[in-house]
Amino acid sequence: ILCNTNFGLPPHDPSISAHCLFDVLSVGILENGTQAYDELQWNTTLRRFVMNLETGVATVTDMPRVWEPLDLLVEFPYINPEYMGKPYCFCYLQGWHMGTMMMGLIKYDVCKEEVVQWSEAGKHASEPVFVPAPGSQGEDDGMIVAPVYDSIKGESLFYVWNAATLEVEAVYSGRAHVPFNIHGMWFNQ
Repeated sequence: ILCNTNFGLPPHDPSISAHCLFDVLSVGILENGTQAYDELQWNTTLRRFVMNLETGVATVTDMPRVWEPLDLLVEFPYINPEYMGKPYCFCYLQGWHMGTMMMGLIKYDVCKEEVVQWSEAGKHASEPVFVPAPGSQGEDDGMIVAPVYDSIKGESLFYVWNAATLEVEAVYSGRAHVPFNIHGMWFNQ
């Protein structure tokens, strides 16, 4: 069981020995708004690795936390798949706030160190997936898609956001329950 060994916590911290990270992420906790770890300091580092395959030189850069609030956990980085292995600026992330259980999205411009964010009360977005627009002309020309759990209504939704602005373009009501925090991929087929 993965308990208090994550997020830089000491492995045998007696104050949280009875809890796991997974306790915080249970649907019951999302629905009633309580959470077990409000006294802990959460911390995330967004780290960019750049590797030159010709020279073998690699650089590692810790990106500044420019999202709000600063104690968001950021997870599931995703870029436009047409830019994999190439220089890029935009990274899309899920942001979790453990104090409020908010799970939103972040568009992080790693070139300008700026963010655009989306969140809605009671909505818990899963991993953002980039879908390039047909004939796209720019790195953020496309849509972001993800399942979203609505903890107020207890239903699964499918959201589509404009990748440039993170404005909601469409919301589809799910016919099937989709667990939150599911991984996803987009295939152009």
